[in-house]
Amino acid sequence: MNIELQCCALFIIFAIAVMFIREKKLDLMNRKLFQRAILACFACLIFDILSVILINLSVHSGFSVALTEMVCKFYIMLLVLQGYFGYVYASTSLLPGDKMWAVIVKYMSHLIFVVGEMMMLILPIGFTAEGRVVYSFGPSTSVAYVLSAIYILSTIITTIAYRKHMPGRRFIAMLLWQGLWLLAAAIQFAQPQLLLVGFASSFGMVILYIQLENPSEYIDASTGLFTMNALSAYVHDRYKYDKSFSLFTAQIHYLTNYVDYNMEQAAVMRTAKALVALGPEPAFRIDDDTFCVVYDVKERMIDKAANIKRQKDGVTDLPAKGTYLLIPDSSIMSGPDEFFRFLHNYLETEQEITIADEKLVQKLRDQNRIKELIDEALRTDRVEVFYQPFYNVKGFCFDVAEALVRIRTEDGDIVPPGEFIPIAEETGQIIPLGIRVFEKVCAFLAKGEAIRYGLKQVEVNISAAQFDYDNPAKFVKQILDEYNVDPSCINLEITETAAAKNRDFMLKNMNRLIEKGIDFSLDDFGTGRSNIDYFVNMPVKNIKFDYTFTRGFFENDKTKYVLSGMMDILHKLDMNIVAEGIETEEQMKVMTELGIEFIQGYYFSRPIPEPEFIAFLKEKNGRSE
Repeated sequence: MNIELQCCALFIIFAIAVMFIREKKLDLMNRKLFQRAILACFACLIFDILSVILINLSVHSGFSVALTEMVCKFYIMLLVLQGYFGYVYASTSLLPGDKMWAVIVKYMSHLIFVVGEMMMLILPIGFTAEGRVVYSFGPSTSVAYVLSAIYILSTIITTIAYRKHMPGRRFIAMLLWQGLWLLAAAIQFAQPQLLLVGFASSFGMVILYIQLENPSEYIDASTGLFTMNALSAYVHDRYKYDKSFSLFTAQIHYLTNYVDYNMEQAAVMRTAKALVALGPEPAFRIDDDTFCVVYDVKERMIDKAANIKRQKDGVTDLPAKGTYLLIPDSSIMSGPDEFFRFLHNYLETEQEITIADEKLVQKLRDQNRIKELIDEALRTDRVEVFYQPFYNVKGFCFDVAEALVRIRTEDGDIVPPGEFIPIAEETGQIIPLGIRVFEKVCAFLAKGEAIRYGLKQVEVNISAAQFDYDNPAKFVKQILDEYNVDPSCINLEITETAAAKNRDFMLKNMNRLIEKGIDFSLDDFGTGRSNIDYFVNMPVKNIKFDYTFTRGFFENDKTKYVLSGMMDILHKLDMNIVAEGIETEEQMKVMTELGIEFIQGYYFSRPIPEPEFIAFLKEKNGRSE
């Protein structure tokens, strides 16, 4: 009897089903659809075998024709069901759920399936058996062939059309699955004695299981928890089907000075077991020291989060610090991308407990908007440089200016630096911004007009990130050479914060640039970790008193005494002092009498664009050199 291939396929699909059911897995739509496809394949194989047996019995032994016809119809109906599930499996994750045409396609596929199944049940079917050639025929079978072809081709077309929206291995697996099935059907149609369709469908299930639905790929080998990839799939699935959830995340920082590797791994396992013991909800290890649990009910999450924090606080044998992020309702985020941006941003906070709410989400949106604005400004050259002049007290002129970055929107408005500078520093965009500003300053100096009106030097801010991730000495030299600018025309400003980071690397680069003739200033003095070591050992020429420090001179006697003493020390060290934030004539006179070399502030000028700055120099310096 011609059932060898079907029996082999049945054993294969049974093994796949057992492994899939026994494995720990997430409640994802694709997993549910795959499970249905396995059941449909299993049932189809059983009825395939049964139909072959009954056809032989009916033809050769007088078995009930009506019962055999019904079994044959159930077989071809299950065959179409497999094709339908294949299409649903492919299209559910690919077709956009918010598009009307996609909704129409979805319901049309359902309607075609239901109508087709009814037609196969109603229309007549015949069968024959001659040796090993056993098959059914007739209108009912013809409908099955047509519908199966429609679903297989629709699945292949959908897969190819959306290949850019899926991983490469998913694309290959889907094409192999449907292609093998189509090829087997064609061979079986040409050679009826080769009953390959059932075997091809089970082999397709094997391909899908290995390539796409193997639950072990989502399991962290060392803890048994789900991985970050699993969390990504889970979150995307929940948002796609509008299912809100709550998330509790714990980041455990082990004090590695006191903990060896084995102790840390034991602690990780202890944490994993504690999370699993909390309940049936899925627990994830999304980084070496970061764990999270997803809940359907917010109140349950809050209760379990308090429990895990108590357990952590009760551990005394292992030094550790915990930070916790709670997202009570995922619906406050617009989708998976925003969810993971939020997770990434607020996992790094120093705050022990962060609870997500509308305000924090809106803050993240604003930050992302500014990030995109910076990218767009860099791409479309809407980064501008404004200049704020310094008054040279001894020279009675304006021969130095500070270069300040500005971004202009498409509408022509200027974005305040306080809005984008902090975000640029967080995202690393401060590096390309800094390079762009330096290029524009050098291009400005290369024109020579500002030099003719008495400008001798421009101060340019350089970020701590520039020293962390780039080689400032290299890019500064390259740009100076490109524009043929005298290095003595440049003064690079570093902040106390920058000076505190990667100090050795910073000093190395500073000395390289000083050898080329570039000066340095220590900016915002008085706001950071001010100490004698900074300006004694840092090779800076100018010290800039922050405007809050300067203002304190006029408002607080203690600040006045400290500032006066600092001025005396700095002058003895042969350093120039720049007073920022001078806004009145009285303040200017006092600073002048104190012997401060340079004065900067709104009393003289706000930061102004290049054309206005040239006009300012022409008016105030009153000469063309």
